[in-house]
Amino acid sequence: MKALTRQSSTVGALVLLAAVAGGAPGSLVAQRPRTNAPPEGAPRLMVPPLKSADKSLSVQAADAIRSRLSQDFASKTLYIIDKNAIEATLEASGFPKNEAPEPVTAKLLAQNLRADEFLMGNVSRGPNGFRIESSMVLTRDASMVQPLPVAEGGRMLDAATQLSKSLAEARKQLADERRCELAIRDNKVDEAIAAASAAIAAYSRSTLGRVCLANALVLKKAPTDSIIAVTSKALEIHPRNKPALEIAARAYTDVKNDDKAVETWTTLLSTDPTNVRLQTDVVNFLASTGNASKAGPIIDTAVAQNPGDPDLLRLQFLVRLTIKEWKKAIESGENLLKSTDTAAVDTTFFTRLTAAYVSDSQPQKAAQTTARGVAKFANNATLWALHARILKQAGQTQQSIDAAKRSLAIDPKNLAGWFSLADAQVELQQTDTAVATLRSAAQYAATEQDKAQLGQRLLIVGNNAFKVAQASKLRPDWERAVALLAPADSIAPSENSKFLLGVAAFQTGYAVVQENEKEKDKTKGCTMAQLAERMFVITQLELPKGAKVQPQTAGQLLGYVAQLTAPVESQKKKFCK
Repeated sequence: MKALTRQSSTVGALVLLAAVAGGAPGSLVAQRPRTNAPPEGAPRLMVPPLKSADKSLSVQAADAIRSRLSQDFASKTLYIIDKNAIEATLEASGFPKNEAPEPVTAKLLAQNLRADEFLMGNVSRGPNGFRIESSMVLTRDASMVQPLPVAEGGRMLDAATQLSKSLAEARKQLADERRCELAIRDNKVDEAIAAASAAIAAYSRSTLGRVCLANALVLKKAPTDSIIAVTSKALEIHPRNKPALEIAARAYTDVKNDDKAVETWTTLLSTDPTNVRLQTDVVNFLASTGNASKAGPIIDTAVAQNPGDPDLLRLQFLVRLTIKEWKKAIESGENLLKSTDTAAVDTTFFTRLTAAYVSDSQPQKAAQTTARGVAKFANNATLWALHARILKQAGQTQQSIDAAKRSLAIDPKNLAGWFSLADAQVELQQTDTAVATLRSAAQYAATEQDKAQLGQRLLIVGNNAFKVAQASKLRPDWERAVALLAPADSIAPSENSKFLLGVAAFQTGYAVVQENEKEKDKTKGCTMAQLAERMFVITQLELPKGAKVQPQTAGQLLGYVAQLTAPVESQKKKFCK
């Protein structure tokens, strides 16, 4: 239900936005009822329904507040936008008129009705009457929020009367705060600081003035401690004030106070969990600090206060991944899968949840996760390649081959698919097939990193063959090792590949020379002598380039090659006539 409300809000917000931007026939502007126009230049305030578990209280509170404000403020001082205009606009946009709009919708509604400010808040009924928690929000920048003191009363009108008095006090800062903003725009920093200070003097609980003052101090490159002092006071009044949190987070980061930086960045992100840029900045910051675990409780509290919210669940999932709390990350990921917000569950999500299961030593669960991923994104080659790799880890090797082939059918240039296929073939001891697969992949290795990965896999295959030959000491096994190491060295040469290739070639040549001493058949003897010669050439070419791996061994083998040159020449003269 929450996701449905979110979707409806988005649709309605788009309608509102279209009305503000276009004013086309049939738009909200055209449908707005006629009301008495406000006096010229009078500021406008919008009071939509407040949030409440009791829908009747939402409208009742808004009605009482508008009524009280209309009595306490002359229209030329503050024009209170008519209830009929608010309800007509909400209904025309597809929103219920008796429910509080979401923040984005409230801002667009305020813009449409040309309000300078609007109220947002909650109303509840308690044992002693009514309680209203509210804030004044600037329409031009909805992140600029001024919380008002809690208003309570035995009657709704009593609470509304308290709120009206608080609003009158809070509005005393507005003129000076606006002067501060304009001075910052014009790069007049000292004027901005003076105006912000005047705003704070006019209203001691001013968050608007303090945010503007902090911005001016940042522009002035004032000492970080002075900036933190201003933001700390703003956050004392309004702990989830976005501009103050961002300024404070950057300040704490600059002075390398990781504890406070982690706390502040994470709190900021919990106020705007869908902000991808902010997510990236915060997660990267958490990853770079040694005490990022402090972010966990902050996000956990936000999720507990907003159960089922997919944006916060996703943020909790990312933070838990960052601090490597795999079981908790899995819990968040599975909860996110159960949510109705399908947009949050993308291909990256499945990759991350799979990594959490792998890190938690649950390969079967990881395979189930990638299976869900490819079921949802059936044409994603990268996800199919991941599915193939995880299936191999889970012991389902033949299914891994099938998944890898599906990945390559979707995108033949997908190197991850080729690697997954080759890895599974190696697992099934289909070595020659695996090498052929990797050779086919070589045409798509466009970067040095691609070639290095390809060469590494070929080197693993060749190294395995080298170990077999070491154990058996048989010439066919050494010859096979040469055949499997050569592709690795040609695609991504390294000291290791050259050393192993040089040693394998020497051992092959040495074995051939020994066998050929007893050979009677001239044709076969000639072929073997030529093979030995080729192997020693490879040894002389490759072993010096990989000598650093084992210098003593390389030196000894190169010395033996020099000694074996004469026997090889003798065999050639004997058999190759």
